[in-house]
Amino acid sequence: MIKRNLSSILIIIAMTLNILSFDFSNFNIESKKNWLFLGASLVLFASIILIFVNENKNKKRNKAE
Repeated sequence: MIKRNLSSILIIIAMTLNILSFDFSNFNIESKKNWLFLGASLVLFASIILIFVNENKNKKRNKAE
């Protein structure tokens, strides 16, 4: 595991656990739990995208050296 991505990986694990614990049978748009679920989903996708972007930049930088 790469040390620079450790915080992002921990965020992914935390948000995945949050999403898995969500109860879809009580989905109500006005509920605070639903907004936390949507926020967790957005943070999860953003952190995954950032990991891939950072890794691609580092691979290109290492090839140039």
